[in-house]
Amino acid sequence: MRVVLVNHCHPETPHVCATRMREYSKVLSKLGHEVILLTETLAGQPTDITPDQAARAIQDHDFSTPLNLASEPKGHPLIKSLRARTLPWGLRQLVVVWYYLRHQGVFTDWRAGSQLYYSSIVDHFNPDLVWATFGNTDCWNIARDLAQAAICPWIADAKDPWQNFIPTIFRNYLAKYYGDSAAMTAFSKFHVADIQKYFGREASVVYSGFSTDQAAPSTPLNPDEMTISLTGAIYDQQALTQLIQGVKSWLIGLPEKKRANACFIYAGQDSDAVAAATMDLSTICRIDIKGFIPLEELRHIHRRAIANLYIKSNLTFHHKTIEMLSAGRPLICYPEETEEAVEISQSTSVPLFSCDSPEQVSEALDQSLNIGLINIQEDGGLKALTWESQAKKLEEIFLNVANKQNDSANA
Repeated sequence: MRVVLVNHCHPETPHVCATRMREYSKVLSKLGHEVILLTETLAGQPTDITPDQAARAIQDHDFSTPLNLASEPKGHPLIKSLRARTLPWGLRQLVVVWYYLRHQGVFTDWRAGSQLYYSSIVDHFNPDLVWATFGNTDCWNIARDLAQAAICPWIADAKDPWQNFIPTIFRNYLAKYYGDSAAMTAFSKFHVADIQKYFGREASVVYSGFSTDQAAPSTPLNPDEMTISLTGAIYDQQALTQLIQGVKSWLIGLPEKKRANACFIYAGQDSDAVAAATMDLSTICRIDIKGFIPLEELRHIHRRAIANLYIKSNLTFHHKTIEMLSAGRPLICYPEETEEAVEISQSTSVPLFSCDSPEQVSEALDQSLNIGLINIQEDGGLKALTWESQAKKLEEIFLNVANKQNDSANA
């Protein structure tokens, strides 16, 4: 199949917003499909390819790998000012209302820039299907525009919850606007429930996973180092404080020799909050606040930790739960995880401790210290969560939609 994937974030963007479509574009290409990944340019940079050059790039490209076409936002200065937060109160609200009513989105400048490539894509690629992920509605707007131009179906994907990103007054109105999508996919069951509420439709869960080569053999714990890792955003300061209390309580109860080898590592965007919360902890163990780090470095930390901790948000399903399971070390979540995340962990041999008190965190660390090597390379539950396995589900959805389109055309 020839498939166009639409995502706002350029594949080189150092943020999770780029991950889902970047990885699926790669895996779909490996499965033999021809893939164009249509995005905005990286970090607001100007585009380096004209529509004519895009046409030649499509004709000359070796589609054993995806082709990224990155478009520069065009026009709509009010939208640019809105995102730069330079508009006064009142005018900001008017601009948002106007753009959602008139253009069904607030990234209309990116949509306008993308339109310059439609003819090149339609004439020289002739897509069978367009798949676009919701991080903002203009991903879906571009997919609808392109699918109409190419006379092919489009599929709406939800990697972010609708109710968290769309103003209340527009949620039902906009949901109806996207009723022409041939199918819907979702990041998790949590997202499916959100889709059912606002769209009144079913959706197929396609998890964001991890690469097969990411599941390296488990690493024996080094008795001369005892790492506890905390990863990701801190959604709740009180939850962070209580989590650290649990860690502190556990460390105090250890023999002094073991405690001397302990190191608490944080990787994520909330370094200042974690540094403040761990000030007392710094008198007991070494604190290493890393901030954002390359993925390979983070994987190395996860594999060598006695346990990998994270703070749970009630607003979404965490991709990092699946990604961290692939390290083969116990996970500790605070506060309690969703039933969906617990079920996923239970399908693997990697334990997830879902905690709701500092005491439970301390107990989970105690148990984690005694958990030895886990044979993650032979773990069927983990294999089902790789990008490669999830892509097979996605491929089946694509083929079903394409076949229905062909049946309708031949009827």
